[in-house]
Amino acid sequence: MPIANGGAGTVATPHSLVQSAAACLRRNGVRGFRLSEVAATAGVSRGTVYNTFGNKQTAIDAGLDHLCTGFIDGLAAAVRPRETLRGQIGEAAALIYDHASTPRDLAPTLRTDSIIATLLEHYGDQLCRTWATFWSVLVTEAQHRGEVDPGLDPMHAGDWIVRVLLSLEILPLSVAGFRNADDARTRVGDLLVDGLTPRR
Repeated sequence: MPIANGGAGTVATPHSLVQSAAACLRRNGVRGFRLSEVAATAGVSRGTVYNTFGNKQTAIDAGLDHLCTGFIDGLAAAVRPRETLRGQIGEAAALIYDHASTPRDLAPTLRTDSIIATLLEHYGDQLCRTWATFWSVLVTEAQHRGEVDPGLDPMHAGDWIVRVLLSLEILPLSVAGFRNADDARTRVGDLLVDGLTPRR
């Protein structure tokens, strides 16, 4: 249901306010998050934001959930067209490598952490569970193709894939040792899928 902002001529829906909360988290992170900025971003009164969320933490949680969904959906759009699990994992690795190697001076000036780091710190369990579920479906499809061990627990394998991929965001690139995104794409895909194949 649309929510009026007290006569200022603008209406907002709960979804649009969640999007505004997510935008504020992207700009400022959790530590710099302010409900007044959510209101300004949405073009509504601060009271409207309070009436929708009730408190700051609820607004943060809603924004983090929106960012988590967007992160996974964005990677899924790039990963899904690949025909093998090896290619899918490699594509995800390349995208995360590109993100991690983006110079910090290209990020918004008030941001102190990447959005993936923010999600890991403040929404890590949910991010890992949701993304592992996504990968478990791809693992199951790879099992049907004979690409990986049919005896694998897909959710366990999905969790393993997620933790390796997210380590690319956390580890310094000098430690990870990749030359570029193409190198990350090939080596991570090979490493993970070779570990999931049947033992001869």
